Formats: sequence, structure tokens, C-alpha cells
Amino acid sequence: MKLLKRIFDFYLDTSIHVGLSVFALAQVTFYNLGLPFDDALSYALFFGTIVEYSFIKYSPLAKHYIFVTQKYIRSIQLFSAICFLVALYFVFQLQAITVIIASVLVLLAFLYVVPAISSKQNFRSLKGVKIYIVAITWSVSTVILPLLNSDSKIEWIGFLEFLQRFLFIIILMIPFEIRDLKADEPWLRTLPQVLGEKGVKVFGGVLTILFLIIAIVKSHFFGMDNLVVESIISGLLVLAVVFAKKEQSSYFSRFFVESISVIWWLLLWAI
Repeated sequence: MKLLKRIFDFYLDTSIHVGLSVFALAQVTFYNLGLPFDDALSYALFFGTIVEYSFIKYSPLAKHYIFVTQKYIRSIQLFSAICFLVALYFVFQLQAITVIIASVLVLLAFLYVVPAISSKQNFRSLKGVKIYIVAITWSVSTVILPLLNSDSKIEWIGFLEFLQRFLFIIILMIPFEIRDLKADEPWLRTLPQVLGEKGVKVFGGVLTILFLIIAIVKSHFFGMDNLVVESIISGLLVLAVVFAKKEQSSYFSRFFVESISVIWWLLLWAI
């Protein structure tokens, strides 16, 4: 059991699960918008997300954001380096416009951690922007990039998918924001700090209703099966928000909440 727990913890600590979540959301876009499976973009997102999130999580603990002393984190760093090379292989197969937009997203992630040259502040230091940076990054990565790399026009249905995905990510982030209440500095002005724990849950409920309204609109084009799936996802989002608390299991947000993206993809694949 201890070995299985160590393997599972390594799976979470290396951000493989986050990478799988991003991969899954890209597949949701391919399915919903009728795009062919794009292996280069899918795997670039999967391995690139592992590298990006490992950098965000562990680089502040390292000297000059690179050199670490802890053996366990060094093993994660080595794994991330391998993932970086694999991601690079797939990036070279992408359209030029896709690479340009992806590079901007990578720069956002970099500035989220590393202070600007003329300032000691990074993007995370800006009041209340963390959740929106994450939502924009994930939404562009999993909706806009698939459209661009397939040479598809970003029509209104694509913007509708983008808006729904943006709402999805913000709702998904609420349990993380509540968990971080005990660690976040008060001046960060995160949503739970501004609205309170109960207030941010109500806010999450309102966003879930908007998510479901968009699902109803989409059902006129994608059919009732899609609405059934997104109704189930709405229910899971509500559960994630309702049961979120400051003192939560280390696996609640990192595994269950992140798994909702994967469940969405699997449900679409199953219908």
C-alpha cells in the first residue's frame, strides 16, 4: 500500500494529472466542434502542461528557479526535463500561429512565478488576477488552439465553447481558492477573501447555472446527448464547490476536482 501511495503521490506531484485534465479538455473541444483528433497538439498540451505546472509549483523553492537540493524534487525536475523534450518534439509539428499563441501563454506562466526585472512582483502578486489568468490560459489552450491548429474559423459556436470553458475553469478553481485561504496573503484579494467562503460558493453556483444555460443553447446544435453529459458535469461542479473547505483532504482538489475534466471527456467518448 505504501508503494502504491508513493506512486500515486508522484503522479500528482509531477502534475501528470493536471496534464491529463488539459489533454481531456482539448478532446472535449475536438468532439464538440467536430474537429479531427490532433495528436501533435494533444500531446504538446499534455507534456507542456506537466512542465509548466511543475515549474510553477517547484521553481520558487529553487535557487534561481532552477537548482534544487531536495532529492524528491530533483526527481520531479528530471521527469519534467524529459517531458519538456517530448513536448518540444510535438511543438515543432504545430502551425506557426499555434506556436505563437502558445508561447504567449507560456510567457504568462513564467511571469506568474518570476518577478519582472524592474520589480519584485510577479503576476501572482497582482490583486485578484490569479484565477482569471488560469481560466484564460486553460480556455485558450483547450479551445482556441485546437481551432487554430486545424485551420478552422473561430465562429460564434467556437466563442460559445470558449465562454463555457472559461466559466468551467473558474468554477473548478474555487475549491483550490478555498483550500488556499489559510496560506494566501490577505492583500492577494482572491475570490474567497473578497466574497467569503459561503459567498464564493454561491458565486460558483451562479456560474454553474450559466454553464448549464450555455449547454442548453449548444444542445440545439450538438444534440441532447451533449446536454445530458454537461448536466452531469454541472452536478459534479456543484459537488466540488459545496464540499470544498479550508481543511480539505490533500486529494480532494488535486485529484477529484481535476478529474472532472477527464470525466467530461470520458462521458462524451462513451455516448
